[in-house]
Amino acid sequence: MNKTKVNLGVVQETLLITLWSRAFELQAADPIIVDPKSAEILAAIDYDFDKLATARSSQIGACLRGMILDNWVHTYLKQYPQGSVIEIGAGLNTRFERVDNGEVRWFDLDLPDVMALRKQFFKETERRKLITASALDIDWIESVKTTATKVNMFVAEGVLQYLTEQQVKQLFANLLQYFPGSWFAFDSLSPLMVKNQQWHDSLKYTSAKFDWGISNIYDIKEWDSRYKVMEVCKYANLPAKYRQRFSLINRLLMLLPALHDSHRLALVRLG
Repeated sequence: MNKTKVNLGVVQETLLITLWSRAFELQAADPIIVDPKSAEILAAIDYDFDKLATARSSQIGACLRGMILDNWVHTYLKQYPQGSVIEIGAGLNTRFERVDNGEVRWFDLDLPDVMALRKQFFKETERRKLITASALDIDWIESVKTTATKVNMFVAEGVLQYLTEQQVKQLFANLLQYFPGSWFAFDSLSPLMVKNQQWHDSLKYTSAKFDWGISNIYDIKEWDSRYKVMEVCKYANLPAKYRQRFSLINRLLMLLPALHDSHRLALVRLG
């Protein structure tokens, strides 16, 4: 079988780490996330995934991140069954396949090189649209607003840490302006993690670099008082059965005050 070759930008290549993480998780006795679609895609892509074999912290972390975000989307869809979910930096994510309730309107948004790859594995439907654009632009907004609902949900998984702080602030401001009242679920890093990214066990296999970090996610209220933090989740606070998947050294590091909040997920209401 001829495999699909990838031609991705530096940051965009990191989507393959997340894809590998979900596919690899199928080998676990009690998978954090069950995603056979990712395994199918991985098998069809021409890329050296073997080099990631030792990146176990990233693999586990990516699956936990995906699980937490999935749970928040489920929560949103319980309140708004016919709501709209916009995945910023969709990559090769399969969240729609994992959470679809048969009614949600879904928008996958990503850059041209990623979307060209994505379209080889995913097709548009009446309820699911693929949008080629940068989330930092506003050209795509009108196409979403015409069919979106009053309270929408935005999800950015493994995206914001590659932006500058000014770009993150602008993205928040744009979503607040054009989609007031919406939910925004995302992950972020501490400045300490950004500063010491050379020790990251999977990023070292790419040329991508973290840029944005924030010490306390509640500090976004200083950007605009209308940003309401609804929920925050840190790996160190997850149930023991999930924490135990990490190595002993990583579990101990999570207990250190400086590292306890090194990587967290947040659910924010915009206005």
